[in-house]
Amino acid sequence: MKVTLKQLLVFKTIQQEGQISKAARQLHMSVPAVSMALKELESILESRLFERTCSGLQLNRQGELLLPYANEMLTTGEQLEQVFSASASGVVGSVTIGACKTAGNYVLSRMLPLFHMRFPATQLRLVIKDSNSIERMLVEREVDLAFVDAKPSLASVCSDMWLRDRICIVCGVDNPLAQQPITTELLSQQVWYLDESATVSRVRAIQLLHSCGIVPSQNITMTTLGAIKRATASGYGVSVLPYMAIDAELARADLVELSIPGWDFERNYWMIYRADEALSPACCNFKEFASDNCDALRHLC
Repeated sequence: MKVTLKQLLVFKTIQQEGQISKAARQLHMSVPAVSMALKELESILESRLFERTCSGLQLNRQGELLLPYANEMLTTGEQLEQVFSASASGVVGSVTIGACKTAGNYVLSRMLPLFHMRFPATQLRLVIKDSNSIERMLVEREVDLAFVDAKPSLASVCSDMWLRDRICIVCGVDNPLAQQPITTELLSQQVWYLDESATVSRVRAIQLLHSCGIVPSQNITMTTLGAIKRATASGYGVSVLPYMAIDAELARADLVELSIPGWDFERNYWMIYRADEALSPACCNFKEFASDNCDALRHLC
């Protein structure tokens, strides 16, 4: 008996859902059928693939070894179907897109509906995480195409410059800083709202602040840009944020951009994809669409 795409799909869905019952619902299969497919796969490979934990089923070492191969084979199967499919739009298939927080929340979330209106036969999925996680997911074939704010260093990943954005230091309109001359010493004494630790954006923000002589003595860490913006708009504390994430708040005067001598920094965003395989027709179409429309969409955010 040989490994089948159905068995690999069951394996992948259990890994995503963490429970056989949830995987069965996702696949529109019965629980016994899902359990049987997993047992057959484990029997063929002569290895258990999951360990049961208090939070559900989790991959063991053998399962982690299988995952990138399963992703690659399932992607190849989808591409084969796309080659032999036909649609009035001329573009069919599915594209899973990975994006860092800023690109995902403020550009791609508005790009996907416009793309789907033109190409309704293409199924789209957007995954938003930090850039390091997104790059890992691309390498492990969990996403097809990705958009990140750090150029990858791996030879297995190709990168194209996608867009450039300005980085701003901001405070709330009721913050006394909005009405007085700003010095680096004064800013160093403020409470800074920063992205979660160990992310590329946080490390880069700290480096840029230090380069201008700003050394934050106090900070509050948050995991979403929305939370950072709302905290900053309260009038207490400051933050460093990409312009595309705050242009609406600046226009409404919820936030005020502070003018700092020597502060003139930009952030580059990159479109990345695997170097060892050709993009599917649907991926190629979305890649072209993203390249052609990013600047126009950024101003709608």
